[in-house]
Amino acid sequence: MDTTVIPFRGLRYNLEKVGEIVDVIAPPYDVIKPEERVDLENWHPANIIHLILSQPRDDDTENDNQYTRAASQMNGWIADDILVRDTTPRYYIYDQSFHAPDGKHYTRRALIALVKLEPFKNKVILPHEKTHAGPKIDRLNLMRTCHANLSPIFLLYQDANGDIEQIMQDWTDENAPQIDCAETFGSTHQLWCLDSPESNSEIQELFTARPLLIADGHHRYETALAFREEMAQQGGNDTPSGYDYMMVNLVRMESPGLAVLAIHRLLSDLTTEQINRAIAGLPEVFAVHEIDSLSNLMAKLDTFKGKSSAVGMSTPDNKFRLLIPHSSPAGQLDVTLVQETIINKLFKVETLADHISYTAYADDVVAHVKEGSDRVALLMNPTPVEQVLDVAMAGSVMPQKSTYFYPKMATGFVLNLLRSFL
Repeated sequence: MDTTVIPFRGLRYNLEKVGEIVDVIAPPYDVIKPEERVDLENWHPANIIHLILSQPRDDDTENDNQYTRAASQMNGWIADDILVRDTTPRYYIYDQSFHAPDGKHYTRRALIALVKLEPFKNKVILPHEKTHAGPKIDRLNLMRTCHANLSPIFLLYQDANGDIEQIMQDWTDENAPQIDCAETFGSTHQLWCLDSPESNSEIQELFTARPLLIADGHHRYETALAFREEMAQQGGNDTPSGYDYMMVNLVRMESPGLAVLAIHRLLSDLTTEQINRAIAGLPEVFAVHEIDSLSNLMAKLDTFKGKSSAVGMSTPDNKFRLLIPHSSPAGQLDVTLVQETIINKLFKVETLADHISYTAYADDVVAHVKEGSDRVALLMNPTPVEQVLDVAMAGSVMPQKSTYFYPKMATGFVLNLLRSFL
């Protein structure tokens, strides 16, 4: 099966109507807290939040509800030229510059494009985590009324030689960005319209034999597959081909701008007996090294990154430990080791929702341990993206919260209408 990645006529904000782009973009819908949502709603009447997180009301009906209101809003903005569709198909180049929690500075480059939907069994688009029904129902209801991709999902592609990025670089070297946005939501934002038919043809050809890995957006991808099937059943041969595609951000796996962070675990509501029993059992599985400080523990942990398994631990007795497994199966992920061996077997925690939370910030998770005697922090190295691809290619999925691609990509720069994309 070939991979199909094509340029398209994006739907974009008309800055002559809305003013500054920073006033109408938002973080992804699934990371916005209620108070942030209210702030964005009040910030600008055309902020994308009114589409991606339209709210229910007590008097909602089948024909007037949060989803129909989002569609009505979007269609009204199109009618009023607040949202305007580009006249010819093109790719979009999206740069984010940012400082990550590890203190390093990155610039991540994405290509915004349409990808042809393929079932996972074809191994063209590859998942790496399980999905849950609730978010898919919500996004499917929104797609049913809007017939649009309101935000792209995040995919990774392999390109050892950097051929695709070089075409993008040649374009951005010669052309000014259409959008150049100061830091907001954790990064700066620049957007170029790559509307060269010759360059776009080259890019499309270069993607043909490359499988794509879903980094973020599993629920929305599965939603798009389900919606395509719905529309095919309704329309038969008359179904517009736009439903066969969805809008994506494509980032090169080998790019130095790709920041993959560790996701540390905080276990809480543990009994003293649980903690003591788990600590006593560590030597059976691990070589245990006591470390004098968090900074030294993280430095030691870093020496194992991408090479072999190691885990850090912070406990209520104010001790830091470096745990190196006596043996581990070839290819075993650190997140699997932590989940199955430490959390499930040593701490005997099975109901994760009641006992575990996650953060990318080591200082934060250790501070929480110091606040209560019922807590333990498990400190991780990031999962190498190559391991994520290996798991996906093998048809497996990873434990929850295995990867954190930092930062999130902003929503609102480009939308995609499904009824007609040419």
